[in-house]
Amino acid sequence: MILHYLKIAVRSILKYKGYHLISALCLAVGIVCFSYVWLFISAVNAQKRLPDYDRRLSLYAFSDGQRQSRYTGQEVVRLEEELKRMGVDGLAVASRPGRGEIMLTDGDGREMPYIVQLSYANPYYFDYWGMSVLQGSLKSWKPLDVALSASFARRVFGGDNPIGQTLRFVDDASSSNVFRVAAVVDSDRTGVQSADCYFSSSLEPDVPKYPLASCFLPQGMVWRDFEDGLRRIVWQRGNESLSVSSYVLSSQDGQERIAQTLLLCVGALILVSALINYLKFVIQMFYSRQRELVLRKCMGSGLGGLYGLLASEMCLMLTVALLLSLVLTECVFPVLGGLLSGNFPAVPVGDVYLIQCGVYAGTLLAGLAVACSPVLRLRRCSLQASLLSARRRHTFRNLMMGVQLAISMFFVGGVLLISDVWNGTLFNVYMPLSAAEQGRTVVLPVNSRYLGRNMPPLLSKIRQMAGVEDLTRLASYSTSDFSFMDYECKDGSRRLLFGQSGAPDYFRFFRIPMQGEEVPADAEGQVYVSRSFREWLDKEGNAGYVRLNGRNYQIAGVYEALYAEPQGEEMYIGSVYFPSSKASSYYIRISESVSVRTFMDGLAGLCRTFVPETLPLDLHLLPADDSNRSLMGKVRWGLVGLSGVSLLLVILSVYSSVSLDALSRRKEVALRKINGAARSQVFRLFARAYVCMFLVAYAIVCPLLYLLFGAIFGGAYRPHWLWAVWLFLAMLALLTAVTARKIVQVMRINPADAIRKE
Repeated sequence: MILHYLKIAVRSILKYKGYHLISALCLAVGIVCFSYVWLFISAVNAQKRLPDYDRRLSLYAFSDGQRQSRYTGQEVVRLEEELKRMGVDGLAVASRPGRGEIMLTDGDGREMPYIVQLSYANPYYFDYWGMSVLQGSLKSWKPLDVALSASFARRVFGGDNPIGQTLRFVDDASSSNVFRVAAVVDSDRTGVQSADCYFSSSLEPDVPKYPLASCFLPQGMVWRDFEDGLRRIVWQRGNESLSVSSYVLSSQDGQERIAQTLLLCVGALILVSALINYLKFVIQMFYSRQRELVLRKCMGSGLGGLYGLLASEMCLMLTVALLLSLVLTECVFPVLGGLLSGNFPAVPVGDVYLIQCGVYAGTLLAGLAVACSPVLRLRRCSLQASLLSARRRHTFRNLMMGVQLAISMFFVGGVLLISDVWNGTLFNVYMPLSAAEQGRTVVLPVNSRYLGRNMPPLLSKIRQMAGVEDLTRLASYSTSDFSFMDYECKDGSRRLLFGQSGAPDYFRFFRIPMQGEEVPADAEGQVYVSRSFREWLDKEGNAGYVRLNGRNYQIAGVYEALYAEPQGEEMYIGSVYFPSSKASSYYIRISESVSVRTFMDGLAGLCRTFVPETLPLDLHLLPADDSNRSLMGKVRWGLVGLSGVSLLLVILSVYSSVSLDALSRRKEVALRKINGAARSQVFRLFARAYVCMFLVAYAIVCPLLYLLFGAIFGGAYRPHWLWAVWLFLAMLALLTAVTARKIVQVMRINPADAIRKE
């Protein structure tokens, strides 16, 4: 009997194979999106949830009870002694990871330079955060001992044992500061700022390095009693009085849960939209097959047999959707792994499959429940009433399609709102270079001392490369790496300025209009000012000079604005540019006749003649120079991708619905036209439901988005009302494009052909 049901199910699926494939593909996309979101949240929570999580405390130092301060190594030891009297077992501290360049010596005596993330920590830090010691020991950690992360040790030594190897800082040639590798720790944990090299906190005990300390709340003690004990710990640092305050680490879980819930809701919305698309199609198909089910019941089939027939068809289609989702996973999972940060925990692809199977089981239960609806309807109604009943209005189907349309509007409207905010704040920057010129500008950061020492001969060879049009340099690592300066106005108030320094040909290279002369790079007391700052100086009567940081500078020229300088910032009155011979990054513009990829490969090979393979080059193009804008751009495109998925689901859903309506109502349209119905009446017959769905969804989503936007930004930025108009027009155009073709085909039906085929 099961084989008989499956045979009928396959026959029914093949009859409408196009619509079934669309529904299965939409459901597969929804399963993949929701599974990845669930996987991301589960991986983060699994890595962060450590034993005794509710007892973990963070301790902050405050100078004079107000301004937050950093601990020194000596103060950490003193605080640990005070806390032991309160029952605390140990105190964990670590500085924030910072960039450093080290020279590592292997067992053969070879020196290899590396750029690393380094941090200073005490031994208890690794126990506190559950970082197991894989090799060596930290029990007697000396000042010149260093611990390596497992990932860095694998990258440098492979499978060899690094214990006992030595390293030093590149800028420190003193033999007394040679460090010995004492341990290898597993520090790759989400929620912990991991580093490549950990140095002892006793190395520089007088330097404030540690922004916080961590410990466990003693057993049996409540947090408020512990806080009362901390108030009695006060010591002097010079003329400052330092005090300590704590908070429970789990107290910030509320905000994280809100963020995770919102992220999970985003993935759930995609899954719900896909599931609605599938169930809506199934319900519509079940209703169109009502006469078939009635005839089967007349021929002796029981309700159990009818349910088995419908359930087997649904199970078969859901299984096809699961298989499609597994295929999508094989295509998307490697790409997703490349986009995640390096310290994100590795997730086996098998875990993704398990989550997808769980989602499949949930959708299967929902589908089997839906399959009960047409069978129960047959049980409640007589056979004659079922055969002769008038056509229903597909109320449930239209309601679900309206929800799906509202979800799509929510995503599209959210993208429009966020784009409006970013275009008005983050992306509202001065960009005189065209997009094509930005794509042909290569950035070479001087990110190592090896590269800095060999820049003169390297630059000479770079200028000789084919396709090089122009070259300049900056003293900062990126065009958006501004310094901030105070300008004291005539009335005694202070205003902020953006600042940068570099080669005087900076303005010519970036096509920035400038009035003045190019002074030598080593000119003292010269400065260029922006047009807005010059207008401010003119109002105050400063002619030809400006006083910055207590020093007078002669104005060498006036330019429009710095490249990538934010516009419309009320707290800034302009910018200044200092000529400098220092160089932290070089910018190379190449001609259109040269392939960018070929040029970058050639430049990388040229740099490798001066820089060892162990040091990264970090060659990139100008659009990626601003890490913040690049990250926000990825987030923006991520939202655009989600909107595209939701729009695709709506397009396929509406198209399948209007197509099935046109197919199942051909006879009705033919009879209406025989009775004198005009084409406009036929158009209203089909379009009325979709227009009502659109208007109701828009009336609900538009105010909801505006209220949600106000709650997130707190009234700091008000979007322009045009976003609502664009949302209305975009969704209306989309709905019209999807439904118009099928409705026009129905309007042109020949009644004689429709009746004859019936």
